[in-house]
Amino acid sequence: MAAHPLDRLGFEPIAFPAQTNPRSLADLGFETVTDTIGAHATAAARKTARDPRLLPGMQQMIVRPQAVGAVEPDSGRKIVQPTDNPAINQALATEAMPAYKVQLLQAIRHIPGARLAASRDAKNPARLAEKIAGQGQPAETVSDYGAAQIAVASPEAKDAVVAAVRRNFPVLRQQDNFTFGDPEYRYRSYSLQVQMPNGSSEELQIVPREVLEANRQEHHDYKTVRNAGLSGRTADQARAAARAINDSAMERFNSRNSSADRVVKGPVEKGARVRLASGVLAKVVYVDPNMRIARVRTDDGRNVTVRHKDLRRS
Repeated sequence: MAAHPLDRLGFEPIAFPAQTNPRSLADLGFETVTDTIGAHATAAARKTARDPRLLPGMQQMIVRPQAVGAVEPDSGRKIVQPTDNPAINQALATEAMPAYKVQLLQAIRHIPGARLAASRDAKNPARLAEKIAGQGQPAETVSDYGAAQIAVASPEAKDAVVAAVRRNFPVLRQQDNFTFGDPEYRYRSYSLQVQMPNGSSEELQIVPREVLEANRQEHHDYKTVRNAGLSGRTADQARAAARAINDSAMERFNSRNSSADRVVKGPVEKGARVRLASGVLAKVVYVDPNMRIARVRTDDGRNVTVRHKDLRRS
C-alpha cells in the first residue's frame, strides 16, 4: 500500500526566521561527520552496532553508493537517496535540513500567500521501518528522511513556489496532485524531491492552506486505513472520511479564491494596484490600450510587461 503524503505529522512549526541550531546528529544516534558519504558510513556503522534506537536489522545492511535518479530493480521505485543504509541517509538528510530551510525561505520570500509552514529533520524510526519492511520501499527510495511543507493561499502562489523551487534546487522528481488530490485519499499537494549538496534529497509538499489546516483531523482516518492495509484488512469508512475532509478543505480553498482573485474588469489604468498571474503584487506604470498590454512595477522592484487579461485585482 502506497504511503500517504499526510504521514508527515511530527513536523516542527516554522518560526521566522528559520532555526539555525536544529537537533544535532548526536541526538539521533549518529556521530557528526561532514566530509564524505564514506565517512558517514564509517561513523554510522559504529553507531548501529550499539545504539538500540536504530532500526532492527540495520547492522546487516550493506552501505553502497546508489545511482540517484535510476530505478531500483526489485521495487521499481526511483532512487532518491545516495545509499541503501537508512541510518546514513537519515544522517545526511538531517545534516542538510538547516540549509534546506534557509534556501526555501529565500526562494519564497517575495511570493504573496506562500508560507513555510512545517518541517521535519528526522523521520520517526518506527514509521521508517514500516515503510522499508512492511511496504517494500528500499531505503534508497524513501523520500522523506527530511521534509518540509509550504502552505499557499492561491493557485497562483502555488505556481510561483514551484517555479522558485525549480530555480533554486535540482529537482529529482515531482508529482502534481494539487487540484484533484491523490487517488486514495484525495489529499491535495504538489510534491517535489530536491537534491542537496551533501548527496541527500529532501521532500517538499506545496499544500493549499485550508488542506494543511485540516491535516490533523484527517490524519486519524488515514492511520486507520494504513494500519488496516498493513494487516490485510479494509477500512472503507475511514478512507471515505479522509476523502470527505480533504474535499471539503479544497472546496473552501477554491471558494475563497474564486471570490477574492477575480480578473480585472474594464480598462487597466495607470497607477492601479494589480496582482500578476504568479501572485506577485504590482503597480501599473504604463498602459497601451491598443495593444492591450501594460507595464507594471512589482513590489520586489521588477519591471514586467503583461497582457491586460492576465492582471487580477490586488
